[in-house]
Amino acid sequence: MNRKFILINIILILLIIAVYIFEYYIENYPMMFNLINSIKECGIEYLAVILSFTALVSYLISSLNIKGLSFKTKFLRILPMVNFPVLAFFAYLSINGWAEKQRKVSAIENRYSQQAAEDIKNDLVTIQFGGGFPLLLHDRATLNKIDGIRKRYGVRYINTGCVIDGFETTGQEKYSEIVYPHLNRRNGKGWEDRMQKEIDHIEKNSHP
Repeated sequence: MNRKFILINIILILLIIAVYIFEYYIENYPMMFNLINSIKECGIEYLAVILSFTALVSYLISSLNIKGLSFKTKFLRILPMVNFPVLAFFAYLSINGWAEKQRKVSAIENRYSQQAAEDIKNDLVTIQFGGGFPLLLHDRATLNKIDGIRKRYGVRYINTGCVIDGFETTGQEKYSEIVYPHLNRRNGKGWEDRMQKEIDHIEKNSHP
């Protein structure tokens, strides 16, 4: 019988650890999940304190005289009852946090989808990228020619100048999913290579 409760306690503690780490991931979503980094950064020591406290509570309750059971039997039965609310609490935080993040992602994707539809209608889509602070490598006349080439292909590029927020990255990915098929239909296959060749030709004949 004790083996059964030992197994239950092990499974429950592992579930608590898993849900605790997952809750940390939810807080930082939509970053890429990395188990090793999550374990290092989630503050697992705080969970250890919580589990130590539940073990202490179980120990104190097990010290009471209950049905003439041995201390070990009482402890193994009481510990999961004390730990279950901890699991339920972290599960609630994870589910609630996940739902909130999904609502935010949905709102951002809808905004970018509407923007993509509007830009396609205006025949000029915007591709954003993070490349640090932009440097002016060409004179204004050359930059205007480059912009003109890009507009002819129905696209403009904007350097955001910094690392983009994860949610905004998700929105931009949605935007790209919509506009790139349009650009391929508009300009034909391999349009980016053709556009870049035209830009390279302008840059070679320009003065910095």
